[in-house]
Amino acid sequence: MLRTGILLPRSSLFPAFGLDILNGIKSSLKYAGITEEVKLLTDNIGFGTEEAEIYTKAERLLLQEDADVVIVVADLSVGELLEPLFTTSNKLLILVNMGAGIPDTWKAAPTTIIHSLNLSFCARLTAKLAATENENKKGMYVLSYYDAGYRQTFSMMNSHQQNGGEPMFTHITHLKAEQFTLSPAEQFVEEHDDVRTWLCLFTGEMADQFCEAVFPLQEKWGLNLYASVMLLEKCLERNDQKLSVPDIKGYTCWLSSLDNAANTNYKTAFKKAAGKDGTLFGVLGWEAGLLIQEISSRYKQDDATAAGTVAAISEMTFDSPRGWMKLDPATYHTYGPAWLLCLSQNGADKKISNKTDTTEEWTFFTAEQFPPDSNSGWRNTFLCI
Repeated sequence: MLRTGILLPRSSLFPAFGLDILNGIKSSLKYAGITEEVKLLTDNIGFGTEEAEIYTKAERLLLQEDADVVIVVADLSVGELLEPLFTTSNKLLILVNMGAGIPDTWKAAPTTIIHSLNLSFCARLTAKLAATENENKKGMYVLSYYDAGYRQTFSMMNSHQQNGGEPMFTHITHLKAEQFTLSPAEQFVEEHDDVRTWLCLFTGEMADQFCEAVFPLQEKWGLNLYASVMLLEKCLERNDQKLSVPDIKGYTCWLSSLDNAANTNYKTAFKKAAGKDGTLFGVLGWEAGLLIQEISSRYKQDDATAAGTVAAISEMTFDSPRGWMKLDPATYHTYGPAWLLCLSQNGADKKISNKTDTTEEWTFFTAEQFPPDSNSGWRNTFLCI
């Protein structure tokens, strides 16, 4: 039996965050028929900020619970802390997060898999689209205070400018929802009739407020809006609820409507386990379950090692609800396809197309060195506040 520890965070922003990931893992294992072959040992790590506590709990899972694998849902700084422990113990660490962060170095640790939904990568692709499909290269960045604190923002800005985009203005909305305003951005657009492209990063309640506030501005000035994954997710949710949605587009990692067998299987199994429709967080857990399935299969062999298992997985392609998932052999980060979602005003028209060349784009992405001051330094797990 593969003993698998799972350290889950909590989130006031998305209360179901940790539970959806866990249900994704469980439903993945149940669908594969290996529930009895994997022993899950769960614990909570708050918002992922208390790194000493996370280290202690991971160490306990290894030393006292004799875990073979530990899944830690936390951002990259926690992985950097834990990697030496797992390397010396010859045990497997799977660090799971949304992918809003980017590592200081892409150097792979031999027994660590970094599994995410690649939010920063999608932001890069969206910004490239904004820069290349518009003859007018002038643009502005409109971000929530929270989203702006992570390297997905740098990835977006950097890609926009690398591809010829000309930044004209940046507006970061207030931390407090009651003080949300787009007035500075509105004033800038009113004074500069040649700036109509906005690159936008918003999540949760702030995404709702953005949609409400930007809708009349787009109608007035014909704004070209390019969105982050979490903002696109909110737009789809609002569209289902018949709430106002602007004309908006961007690359995302997964859509419920994707027509592939793995996505159908995921949605059916997750709904049975969680009693609700599949979510992004559930996909994150389901794919972690795919990794656990392969690890379990390999650990039945007497000569299996943590490092050898990770290396072998890096040669595979998994059937994922996203379409496919791979483990990059150079970095041991997972990645998958990106889907371009074009949503017309109030969802009258929705177009989805596949970005087929993500492997080449991923290689460019992971070859870049990001400056150390390109994020806030917050230690909490993205979406966990």
